[in-house]
Parts: sequence; structure tokens; C-alpha cells
Amino acid sequence: MLSKLALRNVKRSLKDYIIYIVTVVIAFSLIFAFNFVSFSKDITELSQMMSSLKYAIIFVSCIIVFVIAWLINYTMKFMFSKRSKEFGTYMLLGIEKKDINRMFLLENLVLGLIAFFISFFLGIVLGNVISAIVMQLFETPYQINLSITPAPVLLSTIYFILIYLFTLFRSSRRMKKLKIHDLLYLEKKNEEKIWKKKKHRNILFVIFTILGILGLYLCDYAFVISNDPSMLGYLGVSILLLIISIYGITFTLGDFILTFINKRRKIKYTKDNLFVAKNFEAKSKTIGFTLGTLSLLITLTLVCMNVSFIMKDAFENNIEQQAPYDIMVEGIYSDVEESWTGIWDNRQKAQEYIDYIHKNYEIEDELQYQLLTTKDHQVSKYIKDIGNNGLYNYDVYLKESDYNKLLKMLGKDPIDLKEDEYFVTGDKTIKKYLEEIEKKKEDITINNHNLSLNGTTIKNFRLGWGTGASFLIIIPDSVVKNMSVVTEVYAFDTKKETTEEDNTKLEELGYYEIQDGDSYYSYFPVTVRGYYETSNKTAMTIFSFSLLYVSIIFITVVGTILSIQTLSDSNKNKYQYQLLKKLGVEDKNIHKTIRKQITCNFLFPALYPIIISIVTSYSINRLFYAITSQSMNYFTSIIIVIGIFAIIYGIYYIATYMTFENNIEE
Repeated sequence: MLSKLALRNVKRSLKDYIIYIVTVVIAFSLIFAFNFVSFSKDITELSQMMSSLKYAIIFVSCIIVFVIAWLINYTMKFMFSKRSKEFGTYMLLGIEKKDINRMFLLENLVLGLIAFFISFFLGIVLGNVISAIVMQLFETPYQINLSITPAPVLLSTIYFILIYLFTLFRSSRRMKKLKIHDLLYLEKKNEEKIWKKKKHRNILFVIFTILGILGLYLCDYAFVISNDPSMLGYLGVSILLLIISIYGITFTLGDFILTFINKRRKIKYTKDNLFVAKNFEAKSKTIGFTLGTLSLLITLTLVCMNVSFIMKDAFENNIEQQAPYDIMVEGIYSDVEESWTGIWDNRQKAQEYIDYIHKNYEIEDELQYQLLTTKDHQVSKYIKDIGNNGLYNYDVYLKESDYNKLLKMLGKDPIDLKEDEYFVTGDKTIKKYLEEIEKKKEDITINNHNLSLNGTTIKNFRLGWGTGASFLIIIPDSVVKNMSVVTEVYAFDTKKETTEEDNTKLEELGYYEIQDGDSYYSYFPVTVRGYYETSNKTAMTIFSFSLLYVSIIFITVVGTILSIQTLSDSNKNKYQYQLLKKLGVEDKNIHKTIRKQITCNFLFPALYPIIISIVTSYSINRLFYAITSQSMNYFTSIIIVIGIFAIIYGIYYIATYMTFENNIEE
């Protein structure tokens, strides 16, 4: 009998359970989709490191299981509260508490299973979308895969069982503690106001706003001085100020808005403004801490998502720094005495690599060049970094013809030096020093040739050219005489793209053996672009998709809690809306008021975090700019992140609106 009643209640209360179903579907669709991707053979075969994605997703999923378990328990608690009067009536009719509890648990289990099966099919679709994105990232064709391996299904099922064992156990304990009186009046229990004092509320709102602005400024400044040891201190203070600001603004904004409206009678008595404002103020007072926590969670979510997209650009730019050419053979020869390296001659071993490359690859272009020095400090004396020039304690030079050939191989425009000019190219870390050099425009002397400064740039510098130098001085070929060789390099551009496998084959040829004083160490001198591309893309996939996974789950948490808190208002506001109908307010206007109320509840905790995420994205871009010498397209990442957030948030908004109206009309 109770089983039939439970199934009947499932059909009857389906509209009330929309938020519950949406939460379970989104959560398990994501769990299944990411497990589907991590166990996909197409994905794991992309690189040797890609198997790590599986373990990363499993680790993140284990954490997320606890979050989802709490979230479903929170949703069930709300549904229990909403139907408490019904359960109290059952008890008055003589039905035992354990039978009522069993019926409620059965209802939730049935709905959970329905949502789980829906999420299974959505997860396959989403998993294919994510797989296609990853495959496109690796520039590999992808075919839709509808075949399912047992592992992701088994893992998702285990997660489902664990979550529901926890939530059903919690629900059962909750039921045992309540008496008939508690059940009959649970739905009408008022929330306690936790923000009662109105004195100085406007001043406090301004103070918390100023603290937020100061926090954002310190965050930006911390990333500007990313190389300074005090950076972490500034960042810590910034985070603390932002947290205080988020909670403070959440507590005071409701009063601030109501004060603003009360002082403007035209706005106050226009349409339903006062009704909506009073509801909003009451909500911010009673659940201000919850709303503050949601705002903090949204902030964390948006920042994490922004970082995941900015990291994608950072990894791609990092490839250009680490491996600008398809294959490079470095450290071939040096005749400069240095304590950290000594003098080396690896020409015989390097020739093995070069012969193998010529034999096994179609070469589109190549260049053998040397970085040179006279061990002077005519330019490096202006650089205040350790070592003055990265790993070197002196100026390092490159011939103009070699520099222009290297630029040509990268598709860049050449420079044109006169016989009495020099040019400086450096990385981002010494930008301010290069600007100082350009202002002073001091001449340098090389082999009795007096050279004047032609210009400086940070745009065309590549780590591969300098092998440890933070800048290079480009000089005319005619000036290069009797200069010591810092290092010799061979750069190749191949017609066919290199791969991770090419790096493995070259590595099998062996390593350099370099003497450093009385000791020797091995060194693999070959840089294969395909290997770095695969490694960076793999790391980016694991890092970015893990962050994205967590972020979407957090949005689900926020959307669920906001929906439940808003729907709890529908039960309390039901009398008010019915009174408005009796006073002659048209249905379309009541629906408009409901939309305004729900919109306020959803926008309130999201607006400030969106502002914070936009500003911090700009600041985080500064950090990557300092590290990689490249600007990331952070504006695009912000648009994508806000778009993803809006889609999931919008699903909860629509589901909440539908359920809210249904509750009012009952």
C-alpha cells in the first residue's frame, strides 16, 4: 500500500521535485561525462601522460561526491519541510512514523533513479562533447563514440549508491527526531533575523565597498610584483579583504537599497517596487550569512573557471618559448670557462643527432648558429637581475644574419642594422631595464667598432635562442671577430609536424656527457616541439578540466541552495500573493512581480562575484604575462566563463520560477 502511495506521490509531486531532479541530473551527468572522458581509449592514447587524467578525475570526483551528497541531503531536507504537514496528517491518521519515513525515502530513491538514468544519457552526450574538445586541442580527428566501457558506469553507480546511502540515512534520522506537532508546523517556522541593527548601515556598506576595492587593488599589485617575496603577503591580505567585503556587502546591501528607495517616493510607490524591495531586505537579513557564503562560492567558481581558460592560453604560449622550432640541438660547443658548466665539445655526439634528423625528416629550413661573447658588461650592467643576463655574467651576442634567419623561420619580419648599430632583444622580466637602455641610448664598442643603439624589443625573444640568457645583443656580421662561443645551436623546421614519439627515438641515441669540475652529468640536448606540445596540452587538459569540473559542480551547489531558499519564500509569500489577487491585481502583473523577486534573489549573490572575477582575471593575466612574456586573451575567457555560468544558473532560475508559480497557485 505504501509503495503505491509513494509512486502516486511521485507523479503528483513531480512539479515540486523539479529542483531535486535538476540537481541530480546535472551532478551525475558531469560525473559520468568526466569519467567517460578519463577512461576513453581515444583520450588516453593521445600522450604518455594522459593516463594521469584518469587519476585526477577520480580524485576530484571523490571530493565532489561529498559535496553532492550534502547537496542532495539539503534538497531532501527542503522537500521534507515542504511536505511536513502532509506527513503529520498521516501520523494523525495512525500511520507509523517508520512507514511514513520508508515511503518518503522510496519516493526520493525512485526520483533519484529516474534522474540517474536521464543523466546517464546526457553524460554520454556531454562526454562526447568534452572528448571532441580535447581531441581538437591535440589536432586529432574525433568520431562520436556511443560505446560505453564498464569502468565509468561502475564508478558512477558506486558514487550514486554511496550518496544515497548517506542522504537516506540522514533523512531517516531527521524523521525519527520529529513529533506530530513538529511536522504540522515545520513549514511555517520563521527564519531568525541575524542582522537587526539598522544604525550606520549605509556607512558600513560604503566601508565594505572600499575594503573590496582595496582588496582588488592589492590583488592586482601582488601579481605586478610577482617576482618579489612580499607578493604572497599582499595576496593574502587581498583575499582576506575580499572575503570580509563579500560578507559585509551581503549583510548591508538590502538595507542600503531600501533606504535609497524610501528616500525617493516616486520610485518607492511605482508598481511593485516596495513589495519586492521589502522581500529582498527581509531575505538579506534572515539568510545573510548563507547568501554571503554563496557569493564567496560564486567568486571562487568564476575565478577557477577563468584560470582554467587563461591557463590554456598560457600553456600554448609556453610552447612557443620552450620549443620555437620543430627540432633544436643545443649545447654543441662552448669555449667559455664557466664554473657552472666548464668548457664542452659535443660536436661528435651532436652530429649523430643531426645525421639522424637529416636522414629521417624532410627539412624545410635549418640553421646552425652560435651565441657569442667578449665577456664584457656594456649592456648587462644596466640589468639588475641576478647574474645580469640570466645564467650568464656577461653580454651575449648574436649575428644579425642568424637573428634574421631565425625570425624568418618563425614567419617574423627581419630587422635592418647599419654597420654601426646594435639591437637588443630580451624577455618580459627585464622590460623596464630595456626601456632604460633605450632612453640612455649609450654606444658600445666591439672589436674597435663603435655601435649606437638601433632599438629594443621583447616581442621576438625566444628562450631557445638564448639557452639561459635573459637578453641577446644583435650585432652586424662584420663586427664578429675573435669572439668566444657561449654555445652552439642547430635549429630545424620540418615539413611534417613532430610528435612525442620523435622525441623518444632521438632520446634513444643517447645523451651528452658534460664535465663540471671533477664530476660528470648527462644532458639530453634535443628539443622536439611535438613533445612539448603534447606535454603542455596534456598538463593543460588535466589542470583545466579538473578546475572546470569542480567549478560547474559549485554552480550546481549555488543554484540548488538559491532555488530552495527562494522556494521557501513561495510558501511564506503565498498569502501575500493571494491577497494581491483579491485586491484586483492582474495575473500578468503578479507573474511579473514573482519574476522580479526571483531575479533579485538570483542576481544579488552573483553581481559582486562577477565584478571581482573580471578584475581578478585582468590581474591574473598580469601574472602569466610576467611568467610567459605573453598576454593571454583574458577578455574572451571572461565571456566564456560568464556564459557557462549563465546557462547553468539560468536552468535553476527557470526551474525555480516554474515551481514558485506552481506553489502560489495551489
